[in-house]
Order: sequence, then structure tokens, then C-alpha cells
Amino acid sequence: MSRTPIAKTCAEEMTGTYWTPPVEASLAEIHPLLMAAVLMIPDYQDWSIYSADAYDMASGGPLGSFEVVVDPRTMRAYGYFRAVGSHQPMPRPLRFEGVGDESSAVESFYTLMKDAGHVE
Repeated sequence: MSRTPIAKTCAEEMTGTYWTPPVEASLAEIHPLLMAAVLMIPDYQDWSIYSADAYDMASGGPLGSFEVVVDPRTMRAYGYFRAVGSHQPMPRPLRFEGVGDESSAVESFYTLMKDAGHVE
């Protein structure tokens, strides 16, 4: 058996962000900035609202939550990343094209947040 040392520890190998499966949320449960954007949309009552808690893979610590509002007919979507603590990385909700089901919409929003440097 070889005695070659392990190059990386498990914590170093596991980096990035993971999130819980999206669950339905109400207007009262989402960030006020996202709520305000939604209330400005005609027929917002027909839109679906989802939230998924986000965690750091290396530490397991909470990062915040992805909040996504999707129009199931047109797949237009708005998202907001609610960070843990007082840090607020987003000045306003982000509009994007939702794709597929709620899990796909959260994943699309995660990709946008990763590209913007809000999460790994």
C-alpha cells in the first residue's frame, strides 16, 4: 500500500454552495424588495413564489436564501438573494428568464448570483 499523503482535505475539496429543495412561499415570507417588485406586476397572484435555503459546502454554514417568483405562463422570473446577517449583496431584485420547474428556476438564479460573486 502506498504512503502518498492526501493532497487536499475534504473541506478543501468540497467548495461551493448547495441549497435545500425549493418550497412554496407566500408574499409575506419573501424579502420586502422582492415583494414590492411583485406587487407592481399585473396579475401577480398567478405567479409562483419559492424559497430555498443556501449553505456553504465547506463549512455547512448558512449563507442565506434564494427567493424566486416565477410566472408559469411566460417563465419570466424575479429573484432575490437574502444573505445571512446584515450584509445585503443585492440593491434590488433581479429579473431573469425562468426555465422549467421551480428547481430549475432556483438553479438559474444561483448561476446569476455566482457570476455576480454573491456565492461560490
